[in-house]
Amino acid sequence: MNASDTRGPAVAVGLMRMALTFLDEIDDDMVIARLQHAIDTALAKGGFEDIDPRSAALIAAMPLDS
Repeated sequence: MNASDTRGPAVAVGLMRMALTFLDEIDDDMVIARLQHAIDTALAKGGFEDIDPRSAALIAAMPLDS
């Protein structure tokens, strides 16, 4: 697996972590628990590095084609 193969999943996990911060404000424990489970499942699968949620948001906003 090369760097381009791991970029998508790593960015997705970073974005999910950012979403958790927003969901904390609505205080819906079931939604938060399910999203946390999705994050844990993705991280347990492994194969990609952890990306900071703020960096993930910036990466996701970048166009893939120049």
